[in-house]
Amino acid sequence: MRSLTRFMFFMALSLAGPALVQSQDNSRNKGGSITGRVTIASKPVAGVTVTVSAGADALSGSGASVKTTTDDEGRFRISNLLSGTYYVWPFVPAFVVNEGTGVYPQGKSVAVEDGEIAEDINFTLNRGAAITGRVTDAAGRPLIEERIRILPVDPNLRRLISSVYPSINSILTDDRGVYRVYGLPSGKYKVAIGDQFAAFTATRGRRFYPQTFHPDVTDEAKATLIELTEGNEASNVDITVARAMTGFSASGTVIDAEKNQPVSGVSFGLTIIVGGRPSGFMSGNGISTSTGAFRIDNLPPGRYAGSILPGSGTGYYGETQPFDITDGDVSNLEMKVHQGSMINGNLVFEGPVDRMVWGRLSQTRLAVTMSGVGSSVGTISYSDINPDGSFQAGPFQAGTAVIRLIAADRNSSAEFAALSIDVNGADKSRGIEITPGENISGVRITVGYGTGTIRGTVKVEGAVIPSEQYISASYSRTGSPLVISYNRVDARGRFVFEHVPPGNYEVVVTAYVDRKPVTARQSVVSSNGVVTEVTVGLNLSPGPSPGP
Repeated sequence: MRSLTRFMFFMALSLAGPALVQSQDNSRNKGGSITGRVTIASKPVAGVTVTVSAGADALSGSGASVKTTTDDEGRFRISNLLSGTYYVWPFVPAFVVNEGTGVYPQGKSVAVEDGEIAEDINFTLNRGAAITGRVTDAAGRPLIEERIRILPVDPNLRRLISSVYPSINSILTDDRGVYRVYGLPSGKYKVAIGDQFAAFTATRGRRFYPQTFHPDVTDEAKATLIELTEGNEASNVDITVARAMTGFSASGTVIDAEKNQPVSGVSFGLTIIVGGRPSGFMSGNGISTSTGAFRIDNLPPGRYAGSILPGSGTGYYGETQPFDITDGDVSNLEMKVHQGSMINGNLVFEGPVDRMVWGRLSQTRLAVTMSGVGSSVGTISYSDINPDGSFQAGPFQAGTAVIRLIAADRNSSAEFAALSIDVNGADKSRGIEITPGENISGVRITVGYGTGTIRGTVKVEGAVIPSEQYISASYSRTGSPLVISYNRVDARGRFVFEHVPPGNYEVVVTAYVDRKPVTARQSVVSSNGVVTEVTVGLNLSPGPSPGP
């Protein structure tokens, strides 16, 4: 699936170029530009394709993009860009981009204003290393089209290898059992076949093997480490595995939790649980029989739950208790399900707006994030808004629903801001609690419409944050817990919020240092038609040492 997604993404890039560029004849807007340089060992790299795509990362927009090629000095420039946030990335599959963010492809987020030149969006390359080897069974037969896992020993390498092209999650053996992965950063690695997600293919009838590390061990602690230096290739990193394993089945009955009756004809799926947490969901494992029976075959050893997600088309949601597959079948499971809940309500404007503004509601959607109760899987779903401002969203599982407004066009920011949410007069800006089978009505979302812009700069104190560090910015009405919008702080420490209604706001900037959040806040006043500049100081100085 990842390979298909990536293919579709490249197709979109090649077809949608002009959408980001405004006409050269537009006299009202000067258009923005992005310039930079690609180098290796301080020397220019010519002929590198550099892509600028809409959105804060390459996959968040709809694929609209423009491209250019570096000149003899390794420099590139893309001009006439509409105001907005872009993702800039060089296509260099055999190299490591030092500024990689851990998001494929390796690049940088850049906010651009009309008439602005975003300079020094530079990329430094290192020649990638490679690992190659052969995978066979105990009889010497090649294992064909089996996925290879590349596991960095140093956690800091995970950011870089997540950006490798082709994706390290898509490395397969060929008809000889041979694999080769390239573009790897220097460091120490383990190489393995098999993992705890084998059920995703095994339950579709594919064979699976025990997790085995180079050269032939199932205990990760005994795996032989592969040390790579820049540009070198480690060969003969072979793996010998035992014969394919035989899976086991899990079976039970789908039961309506309210009526205590079997439910027939519902499509069910499988949740994989790793480290006590849900780590993946696969739908379409089967349909319950006329007696409500379900069965999932060929499960590898592991921890699972049978699941039905809301929005699966059945009108139900629920799951079994977690169960373990070890060395035999598991039966008599009960998948207790509930009818999904619907949320109904209306958008109302803060203050009077003209009819043209009402007409633009069709360009906005609801995004509802659901944190479930009694379910190990959270969901996010999207719903349209009717021309009169009414909406119906769902079905949802029991839990807490958090509602945001987003643009229907993923390349744009939402034109409307959700300022408050209440249900029959009770403030629900932090989330709407839903009990099993409960339908929620009387939801009122107060929205604002404006033409203001908040343009911010983050000044980091007490430390130097690498350019690849993820920093987020958000804003909300002063005193309100409801976050109106999030954005990524770009490679230059910049962020922009557009379509801001008049009012008083608080901007919050968050960086994660050693997996701990560090935040800074700044008040700002926005007015229609005005670009409001704000500087947010983010202090990363170490705190005082704890006392004895």
